[in-house]
Amino acid sequence: MHLVVPSEARALSLISVVAGALGVLALAALFRRFDRDPASADWALGGLLLAVACPLYWMTAARPLSDSAGLAATVAVQALTLAASSPGALAAAAGLAALAAGIRSQVVWLTVPLLLLAIVRRPGNERWRAALVSAGAYAAGALLWVVPLVALTGGPLAYWRALSEQGAEDLSGVRMLWTTPTAREFVLALYYAFAAPWGLWSVAVVVLVFAALGAALMFRYARPALALVALAFGPYLIFDLLFQETVTTRYALPLVVPVAYLACRGAFAFGRRAGFVATIALAMFGAHIGGTSIAAYSRSRAPAFRMLDDMEAAARTAAVPPVLAMDRRENLDLRRPMAWAGGAGPFVAARLPAPPEREWLELVKYWNSGGDHPVWFVADPLRTDIDLVAHPDAIEYRWTLPYPILIGGVRPNEMAWYRIDRPEWYVGEGWALTPEAAGVAEADRRGPSLGGIDGWLGRQVFGGTLVVGGRNLAPSGPPARVRVQLEGAPAPLADIAVPPGPFLRLIDLPPAPPVPSRYVKVSVAAASGSRVAVEQFDASSPSRPVVFGYAGGWQEAEYNPATGARWRWLSERGRLEYRGSGANGIVLHLEGESPRTYFSKASRLVVRAGATVVFDDELSSDFSIDITIPPAIARRPFGGSITLETDQVFVPAERSRRSADRRHLGLRIFRCALRPAS
Repeated sequence: MHLVVPSEARALSLISVVAGALGVLALAALFRRFDRDPASADWALGGLLLAVACPLYWMTAARPLSDSAGLAATVAVQALTLAASSPGALAAAAGLAALAAGIRSQVVWLTVPLLLLAIVRRPGNERWRAALVSAGAYAAGALLWVVPLVALTGGPLAYWRALSEQGAEDLSGVRMLWTTPTAREFVLALYYAFAAPWGLWSVAVVVLVFAALGAALMFRYARPALALVALAFGPYLIFDLLFQETVTTRYALPLVVPVAYLACRGAFAFGRRAGFVATIALAMFGAHIGGTSIAAYSRSRAPAFRMLDDMEAAARTAAVPPVLAMDRRENLDLRRPMAWAGGAGPFVAARLPAPPEREWLELVKYWNSGGDHPVWFVADPLRTDIDLVAHPDAIEYRWTLPYPILIGGVRPNEMAWYRIDRPEWYVGEGWALTPEAAGVAEADRRGPSLGGIDGWLGRQVFGGTLVVGGRNLAPSGPPARVRVQLEGAPAPLADIAVPPGPFLRLIDLPPAPPVPSRYVKVSVAAASGSRVAVEQFDASSPSRPVVFGYAGGWQEAEYNPATGARWRWLSERGRLEYRGSGANGIVLHLEGESPRTYFSKASRLVVRAGATVVFDDELSSDFSIDITIPPAIARRPFGGSITLETDQVFVPAERSRRSADRRHLGLRIFRCALRPAS
């Protein structure tokens, strides 16, 4: 196809389209082979209609992937295997099964079990002959693609090295049930395997209810046919749930076939006419979801290519070529798009390494070694390591699809581009500014009490305010001494006695010290044997004159690595301490979740700046509000305090015996920011 169509992506897409069409014929043949009941023609037709109208089937057949080609070949081989009536026919099916495995290796799980069953079913005097002939045909079919592939790769050693590297990269940062054996991951795996392919929960529920009914009826009246369905797709289901990335929706494409067949049999339990009406209605819903998704997919370029276009345009006008850094997932996934876009990044001065879970440390090394070029950082929106560096707002690149679940796990996926020029601050190892960073610090055995931790301040923040906050994690005991020391300063910036629980200090920074480096080191150390984590760090500058920190009444920061969502819980009463002012006052921006998620009625939120109430209202849905603090209150030389109060809280341990969480939780706040009023 590539010989005819120069574009690799378009050539692969055309193969998918053709395979999706041919797969219709293969599905029709397979469904007729499952059962010899006189009504099987109706079930085969209905199941075929439901399968090909499944949104995932439509969407995958339009994308430049091997999934649709692999499925079409798989289903055709399954149908040939069930129809094989002689050792020769069985050998032909075996050879084609091995050839199909060269399209997608997962084909093995879908074809070999039926081949083994077909061999076992042969009469005793033919069984060994069928097994030997089929094994030879399978080996020949595999050699048809193995030999050219190994030769093109450069030989067996080069092929093995490429295979090992690709496997390691594919498993880098991948969540699967085998490596994360939790109940949550199991439920998520079931969702992506059975519900996600249908795009909408409502459609998926109806299809799955019919499928469960169909499976129950087959167990009672057609067990041999049900056994064939289970043998054809059961091994792949187990493999998919355990060993494939949970959130990659397209891996569920082979499972659409048995679900559609079982759902059709369940629908026809209410009569032939009712069965066709239900099947056609579900197919129409699926076609609408799939069709609108393909239309939206075709109208918009992928996020990766939109970002690369913007980068190329920005690089042409940049006075100094930037340095490119990425989260590891983006570093791996963008290699091919960058090659398609015209090279591996000639528009940048250098490309920094991306060690897993410690990508930001390459930025630290670059700046500490005197690097002064602007840094372009491409971040995975599900990661939080960028928050270990002061940065401007990101330019975000998202999919514009009505049902993005249909491309779940796509690579490269959504991403964020940060343009960082002379950051106001950055930190090294051992900090707990995000839950992700806290986990890395714990794994590395780094922290304030384990040799101290270091950060660096840009010269532009001196004369402003430094924010340092965190938590003494000891459940009880005497206060822990925490010292904040500026490099070259005769005395510490702060020497704090921190009792168990949270702490926050807003520290006045002196003028910039007379050192030649652009960044000045600041260290935080705690008494040996204590358990102190530094969770807040910030500094004001002329470009960002207002800084704040979370004081008493706020719970620790939380993070969902599966969605990238971050939040803090407000208890009954929480304080924000801030420094800075604006000629027109300052604005408190809050985004949060509806209180009705946890309570039967709306929650009241009262916000006070000092003693003055600046907001008092009930919240009954998800909210995004801006609260202006007037200049008369905000314009203070040393900042002030903002208090947030809510009238409803709950304790998770009192609602569920499975939780030991005794925190008081009132409002879940996804974003809290302070800025000068315009």
